[in-house]
Amino acid sequence: MEDNDKLIEEFSNLWKMFLSFSNQHRTMEEFPRIERLNTMEISIIRIVYDRDDIILKEICNMLDIPKSTLTSAIDRLERLNYVNRTISKRDRRSYGLQLTDEGKEVKNEHIAFERKLYGYVLNALDTNDEREEFLKLFRKIVNNI
Repeated sequence: MEDNDKLIEEFSNLWKMFLSFSNQHRTMEEFPRIERLNTMEISIIRIVYDRDDIILKEICNMLDIPKSTLTSAIDRLERLNYVNRTISKRDRRSYGLQLTDEGKEVKNEHIAFERKLYGYVLNALDTNDEREEFLKLFRKIVNNI
């Protein structure tokens, strides 16, 4: 068990270093819109962009959050002029969300940020074989959590 504790501690330290690196690059001048958003708000924007006419209940289910939490996040995104609430065409008893033009810009900015950050990660490895092995191991982690 002691060996496992050492591995966990090392992973924890590396993870904190990675997050610190990520945050330093997130606040760069080229990503001003996403700097003020949290992960959940970015996830909401991404879901709305990817799924036309999605209703709020489905977003709650996808993010596994209570409706009150989603409502607070949407209120903030509306104040920032990133989303608008709409009546769902699919279920007129439910509300959906629509991205504003500014919200679409946020989504595009976040994609650019991710590409840059993930590029740093993959380019830290020397060969395509190492990159493929990293992705294989990361996929295994994601599938088994």
